[in-house]
Amino acid sequence: MMRRAHSIALVMLLLAGAAGCGQLDLSKLEPTDIFSGYYDDGVKDGLNRLLPSISFRLKNNGAVPASEVQLTVSFWRDGDDGELDSLEIAGIGAQEVPQGGTTAPILVRAKVGYTLDPRDELFTHSGFRDFTARIFAKRGGKIVPIGQFRIGRSVLAHVAASAQS
Repeated sequence: MMRRAHSIALVMLLLAGAAGCGQLDLSKLEPTDIFSGYYDDGVKDGLNRLLPSISFRLKNNGAVPASEVQLTVSFWRDGDDGELDSLEIAGIGAQEVPQGGTTAPILVRAKVGYTLDPRDELFTHSGFRDFTARIFAKRGGKIVPIGQFRIGRSVLAHVAASAQS
């Protein structure tokens, strides 16, 4: 009876260990090829609208292929107590990213930012404060911070809707 209990315990231990070997470590996802700035969203209500924007790829530095990962990208303005905007997006879909592989570029643009006239004065305007994008990976109820990046002080050109298709 004692021998059988040891055998069952050993089998359960081996199964638990094998299950853990194939789990994706979200902390091993690394944002790379970062490009950021303030997107020229055109003129709204007579004022230029500039939105914090960040583009990046995710590199899988983990030991197993990565799939089904959601991202939350939060935009924080310097000096604020909380995020000004946050977006949830698909980071990696059903198609796996192999160990050492990267995703296609991922573009995230805040829905809130600055409105002013003229836009050339954004970075010298008394009300301007820098933004930081914080990126979190989510999968299976687990949320892990994977990067924090200051938004670059440049204006990114407006792209007409027909040119985006």
